[in-house]
Amino acid sequence: MRFRMAAMWCWMAWFGCKAALAAEQHSAACTRLPADSELQQFQGFPIRAIRVHSEDVFDLNADKVYWFHHLANRTHKITKPDTILEDVLFQVGDPLDAEALLETERLLRTRRYLRKVEVRVTEHCTDGSVSVTIHTWDNWSLLPNISLSREGGESKTVLGLAEDNLFGTGNQINLDYENDSERQSYLVNFRSPNLFGSHWNLNTLYADKTDGESYLLALEKPFYRLHAPWAFAFHLEADSENVNEYLRGDEINEYQRNLDLLQLSSGWKVAEAERWVQRISLGIEQHQVQFDTTAYTDYGKPEDRDLSQFWFSWHFVEADYRQLYNVYQFNRVEDINLGWQASVRLGWFQPWLGAEHSGWSLKGTLDKAWQLSPTDLLIGQWQAEQLQQAELNQLLISSYAMWIHQLDEHQSLVGQLTYAYGQDLFRDQRLSLGGDTGMRAYPLYYQTGERLALATAEYRYYSTLSIAQIFDVGYAAFADWGRTWGSNPALPEDSAGQSLYGIGLGVRLLSSHSSRGTMIHIDLTKALHDQGELSGLEWRILAKRRF
Repeated sequence: MRFRMAAMWCWMAWFGCKAALAAEQHSAACTRLPADSELQQFQGFPIRAIRVHSEDVFDLNADKVYWFHHLANRTHKITKPDTILEDVLFQVGDPLDAEALLETERLLRTRRYLRKVEVRVTEHCTDGSVSVTIHTWDNWSLLPNISLSREGGESKTVLGLAEDNLFGTGNQINLDYENDSERQSYLVNFRSPNLFGSHWNLNTLYADKTDGESYLLALEKPFYRLHAPWAFAFHLEADSENVNEYLRGDEINEYQRNLDLLQLSSGWKVAEAERWVQRISLGIEQHQVQFDTTAYTDYGKPEDRDLSQFWFSWHFVEADYRQLYNVYQFNRVEDINLGWQASVRLGWFQPWLGAEHSGWSLKGTLDKAWQLSPTDLLIGQWQAEQLQQAELNQLLISSYAMWIHQLDEHQSLVGQLTYAYGQDLFRDQRLSLGGDTGMRAYPLYYQTGERLALATAEYRYYSTLSIAQIFDVGYAAFADWGRTWGSNPALPEDSAGQSLYGIGLGVRLLSSHSSRGTMIHIDLTKALHDQGELSGLEWRILAKRRF
């Protein structure tokens, strides 16, 4: 009896406290804020509530709404509020940090299943607290993966089914059949970008190919925000496939490449300020690549290599993000970091891990973007790698620059320059031009070498045309110039060293409400070259993520 009375009093006390707290929360009058309110004016205010407001895939109040828009919304599972909240970098009761709201918005924009994200302070209450609303618009995530493309004289077919937001949880699964000039394959892949809301990533893959198999198991907790204190990664991969070597775009040699890779690493934040952070990482990896001949091996195969090593790296990241448009895509917000980003990684090849010889490797990267004016953006990337092992002295230095000049909100001029200098590169990792690797009017791997130069100039037009809310339409006119140096000594003399020129006109179809955000490139190209087989016009159809 006494136990029952005590339990009843405890329950009544708990209920009374909860009711009092609710009454206190609702006693403060709250004012709705306009959508353009500045976050900084509420810096440090306590957050009283976090609300999630999710929109379906298609706006049924827009012009030209058809039956399939209604069907899509009815059959689509909207992202669960809990899935959104798992990515939120602040909690109820925290003092409002404007940068945390912006970081949350950027993080959510990386999720394929969301088309648009806004994180705003929507209410200010008389007790000094504020309410935050996370407003999201879903992408269509159940996708029949059907792709019939032709590029550089080669055809590629992909048939499959992908779900990028499984039951509204943000998890991804896809089944694919792929057939191209090199192989047929069947693939199943499952990926969780935020496992149980822990900011851990899980990625698993299996592929059965006519020339081998692929396995992947990766578990990672990345530096998911600027000031994340630590990171961890486990990566296990095995891959077997045939590799072709080309002469002016034609396959002339084949061999099989077998990769076995095991990586384990961990990183820590070691210094920070408001807008930058320094990190260090330690890692160990077993990295073995073996080569075998096939029935079509006419010019031999590369030598086996084992790059198993222990490594140390340093990273510097400065956060200075801008929300820009029409950089890599169009008609959508893109988060472009104008801050410096640099890294250095030093590795030591270890025979006790499996490396045939001791040695070392060094890799450095540098990335920076500059907004030169409201209409001009310059992006630069630099990378240098050196590998010393026994008699091997490998060097690769590469640089890339892209300049974008916005003529107006619908037009821009884009120039891109790429230069790479290599020495003693692995035979299966030589630099190439043609198709999607540059020189769009030429077949894949038309030139290969140890040095490469590429320049492109492009006019882009971003139209307001939308095809039934399915595709946004853009247009392009472009000219490419490029060349490589250094023929492959294992193959007959090729065209490396000759300058290549090409021009083209194109249409860009952006799947604006799809979780893959695929952009279909339809180009009519002409190679300005004296090779007879390239004298005519050629259609080039390809699916990409960029303009």
